[in-house]
Amino acid sequence: MKHIDSGWARRLTVPVALLAIGLGGTVWAADVEGQLNFADRLALSTPVAGVVKSLPVRAGERVEAGMLLLALDATPFDQRHRMAAAQIKGLSLAADEAALDAERVQALYDRTVGSDSERALAVIAREQAQGERDRVRAQAALRAWERDRARLEAPFDAQILSVDSAVGEVVSPQLTPPTLIEIARADQLLATARVSADQLDSLELGHELTVVRGDERRTGSVDAIRVRSDGDGPVQYELAVRVDRGEGWRAGQSVTLELPDK
Repeated sequence: MKHIDSGWARRLTVPVALLAIGLGGTVWAADVEGQLNFADRLALSTPVAGVVKSLPVRAGERVEAGMLLLALDATPFDQRHRMAAAQIKGLSLAADEAALDAERVQALYDRTVGSDSERALAVIAREQAQGERDRVRAQAALRAWERDRARLEAPFDAQILSVDSAVGEVVSPQLTPPTLIEIARADQLLATARVSADQLDSLELGHELTVVRGDERRTGSVDAIRVRSDGDGPVQYELAVRVDRGEGWRAGQSVTLELPDK
């Protein structure tokens, strides 16, 4: 990770996104005002249909990675998996017997006792039996996947932003998956600000910048540089700096990003 010494930054009492011109025509990059936003904001849903049975979280709560956020009623998923799994043993025995029968018919054919049609029928029966066994195995694996996807778990330490579901609600994601829970990182925030191309200068992803909130300063790293252009107006950029969340730091608060001198 590249590092830009925050001591290079000069605090200038100028409007946002303006540059101050010093003596001798030297141009310095101004500090820019921005605000804190949620990091890694995600809208979560289930890829399978079902009925919400458990919803143990509330909006505003913080959860650890792996914690259960929502669960659909597992009964239909369990039963469909058991139905498929119950067929595997019988079909496996049938496939093994069909393979042995094909070997016996081939042996008779090699001794000129069996006919071409008998050998062909035995091979067809073997392939059909093995195909049916493999089909049910795949079906059982799919049912297990569906059962596992009937639960939503926190992918990282997160803050619950909204809960848009309720116990007993029917979830049907066939057309447009509904947002059931929205989360963001609990331990990090993004400090964002609009900057011009001149202010952006040589900043790159991974560069370290200082984020100031009141009397508190935190060092973060450039997480994204997005192009923001309003029609035919000048091209601007949105600078996003990922920073660890301090006590009292919340999305929506105003901060200052200290940009390096040219």
